[in-house]
Formats: sequence, structure tokens, C-alpha cells
Amino acid sequence: MTWPRSRPLDSAAIRIPLGYWAVDLLDYEPYVSGQYTYLVQAVQWAKELGLNVMIDLHGAPGSQNGWEETGLVGPIGFVDNSSNSDRSLNVLRNLTAEFTKEMYGGAVTNIELLNEPIFANAALRTFYTAGADVVGPANSSGINVTIHDAFYNPPTWANYDPHNASAQTPGKFLTLDTHQFWAFPPLDKLPEPQILQRICDFAAALKLNNTGIPPTLVGEWSLSTGITANSTSNTEQDQVKRTWFRKLFEAQNAAYSPQKAGQPSIGWYFWSCKVPKAHTNRPPHSTNKSITGQTEYDIDAWSYRRGLADGYIPSNISDPSTYAFPVLDNGCIDDSFAYTAAASVSGLGPSSTGSSGGSSATSTGGSSAATTTGSSTSSSSSSSSTAKSGAPAGVTMLGGLWVSALGVASVLLFCLY
Repeated sequence: MTWPRSRPLDSAAIRIPLGYWAVDLLDYEPYVSGQYTYLVQAVQWAKELGLNVMIDLHGAPGSQNGWEETGLVGPIGFVDNSSNSDRSLNVLRNLTAEFTKEMYGGAVTNIELLNEPIFANAALRTFYTAGADVVGPANSSGINVTIHDAFYNPPTWANYDPHNASAQTPGKFLTLDTHQFWAFPPLDKLPEPQILQRICDFAAALKLNNTGIPPTLVGEWSLSTGITANSTSNTEQDQVKRTWFRKLFEAQNAAYSPQKAGQPSIGWYFWSCKVPKAHTNRPPHSTNKSITGQTEYDIDAWSYRRGLADGYIPSNISDPSTYAFPVLDNGCIDDSFAYTAAASVSGLGPSSTGSSGGSSATSTGGSSAATTTGSSTSSSSSSSSTAKSGAPAGVTMLGGLWVSALGVASVLLFCLY
């Protein structure tokens, strides 16, 4: 059956990454199982809290990118044999069948077919077509199909329809996920002005009408750059870092949030709520990332919770009056606005933060919004005519804890206060 979308368009959402081994684990594979029960519990909690959920296939058999969060480091073996694709489709089929059940009330609005694939485009599009047949309207699942842009960036996917190679408009019930990071080579070498300009330039493409770009969410972004060192401590005393983090956060919030109806942009998910220790020793890639380790780490540049506590993320992103920087008509912040973070903060929450040089801001037609809600934080979304209402577009938490064990195991991790 097709689920009606009863959730408001401006809705809070979480994104939960999942490894295939949570659903389809063979005897010889060295991964820990048992995550599925927690996924079910997570979606039930989300339903109770009024949150929408996007589930993404973060690790596929054979690995779609050779990075550790997929369970295999090194070769990209996903395309080596058809069984990898078949098993991935089986996972998507299982998730679709489970989370269209009436007991979940339509909480799961999106399933992402594959996270950050970097293999040949022709093979990727073949898989996307097969995945769309499993998850999408072909089987009346009522769940939006989300595809990753494979680091080609959104304009490359203009007028993409997984079922029509010559389409002149994007496929229905399709959303596009793009990840924007400034933490990895060569982008980690950019100075502050260039980072802010590139963020603004990226926003321009998502704030135009009639581009053919599918409804697009920025499914991962952070505050990590080469300008400041990441840290699990001392951020409370580092005024310069917190000032930069606040500017960088608000620049990306403005850029990745929709301003008006009809734009490709439908919002964003922040990576993440509370993050394990980060390692950045992968081969250079413009959007490459690595987040592994233990949950006791809470890296400042990757942690929404730290940002709220230390005041470099607005205390209530649903309320533009909490912003430090004005938003211009082009959807970018006025980065010349005078703002300096408080000299020090207690790290106990938004009440401990402050600014000198002013903290008022104006919002010109924007619809960026987010609230902290129990176990997660979320931004608003704006509906597109080709995406079902309730498509998620918000801040998210880290949904996966990656544990090395001759491979990688996924355990759902909620950011509970």
C-alpha cells in the first residue's frame, strides 16, 4: 500500500546508516550481527517523537568505495560479481517490506540505495534502476528513493529518472543526496575566504528554479577544515576556533537550506550528533572522510552536541533570531558581519555562550530551521513537486558506531541527552 504523508513539510528528521550485515550476514563474514532489532527500536522511537527517518545502505557487499565504514578497506569489490548487487537489493527489499508496515506509521520516508559509491557511472545507474524498482513507487512502498550523487555533484543528475534514460524531468519520488566536506585533501588546504565562497557558490545551483536537479539534500557535512585542529577538549577556551565554527556552521546552514518553494534544495543532515574519534589518513579525495573509533570521543568539529554546548551552533536553529550572521538575498551569510564568540564557555549548554560585536541576524525568505528533540537535532525541509511530502531534510545524528573486528560492525548509536 502507499502510505499517506501526514507529517508536516517542515519536519525534523534523522538519518540512520546501516551495514548490509545487519540484514544479510553469511557464515564466513567476520561481522557482528544483531543491529536490526535496534534499528526497529530507533524507528519506533522516531515515530513517537514525530521524527521522519531516512535509512541509508552505508556498507554494501564487496564495498562500494573501499572505505572502512563499508566493512572492507582497499579494493572496490561491489561490481566484481552480481551477487553483491543481488544481496544489496535483498537488504533494500527487506527494509522496504519492514518499514512500510502500519506499526511504523510512515516514519521512514526515505531509503538511500547506496552511500558514497565511487565505481563506474554506468554500473551505478544500473544498480540505481534496480534499487528504485525495489524501494520506489513501482512496488507502491510509499517511501522516497534516495540516491547519492557519487561525488559528481547535483547538476550532473539533472533530469535523472532511473526508469527513463531520456527523461526531461527528474523521476518522481526521487531525492538526491550530496555530501559536502572541507576536511580532506585537497580542500583542507583552502583558506577561510575560499571555503566560504565555495559554500556560497554551491548554494547558488540549489537555489535556482527549473534546473532539472532532483530534490536535493546535503546528507553529510561538518565543521572540520584544515584551518583548525579537531579536538575532544579545550574548545570551551578557544575563542578563535568557536568564532570560526559559528561562521562556518551558519554559512553552511544558509547555503544548504531552501529559501522558497520550487528550489532543488530540501535541506540537510549534519554529520553527526556525537561522533567517534576521527582519522583522516585515507588517500586524497575531495570529499573523503573517515570516522571510526570509540563512542567516548566527541570531536568538536563533527559533534552537533558539542556545538550546542559550546555555543558555536545556534541554540535553536528553528529560530533565525538565534543566528549570529545575517542571511543575504542570495542565500549566503554576510560573512563581513562583526561577530566574536565569548571568551570562554562552560560547555554546559547554550546558556553559557555569548558574543561580542552583536549576535542579531536577519533571514531573507529562508526556511532553514531545526530543533533539538530528545535524541536528535533536525532541520526543516521544503517540499518539491517531484518528492513525496515529508521528505527528510534536517540535522541528523550519527546512526552508526563502527567497530573494527576483522571488518566493521554497525551498532545504532543515539545521541541521548
